[in-house]
Amino acid sequence: MRINLSDIPEEGQNFVCTPKTGELNAVLKDLLGNTPFHAEFFIKPLNSRDFEMSGFIRSELPEDCSRCGLDFKMKIHPTFREILIPRQTETRTGKYAKVNHISEAVDDGPSVAEYDGLVFNMGEYLHEVVAIAAPFNPAGPENENGDCSVCGIHVRGKSFSYNEEMPVEKPESPFAALKNIKLN
Repeated sequence: MRINLSDIPEEGQNFVCTPKTGELNAVLKDLLGNTPFHAEFFIKPLNSRDFEMSGFIRSELPEDCSRCGLDFKMKIHPTFREILIPRQTETRTGKYAKVNHISEAVDDGPSVAEYDGLVFNMGEYLHEVVAIAAPFNPAGPENENGDCSVCGIHVRGKSFSYNEEMPVEKPESPFAALKNIKLN
């Protein structure tokens, strides 16, 4: 889904995308499969070349539980707030080529996304938003009793790590080979 930013009115424009509208079906297929989704976002021009964009996408990701390995649907609801700016061409050693340390990052304001030639690829952007929303260790939600809603195992206070005891072999002395040597 490509949005021509020059067509956005001064008061802004609201967009709603679902599987029925079809604009994002192909680009989100590898992450969501046939799972329904609902995306809403609003784009408003700030000046002749910068735009403000905010919105959300709501869906479910097909995941494997990191506790028990069973398949389940994990609800996601990422929100985003961006300032859209024209793509900056910068050399490898340019002034803005070096990033700050991640510990300096504050996640309370808008971030920046770039567009090319007054066209913003919203499908590609939402694909990345959904991909980042996928957790590293997906696990089903707990019910009120502290049990996993996917498999029913009690999870509060339980460690799901796996430790296999490895047999410890006593290392052979480097001089052990000398006892088999025959001198004359």
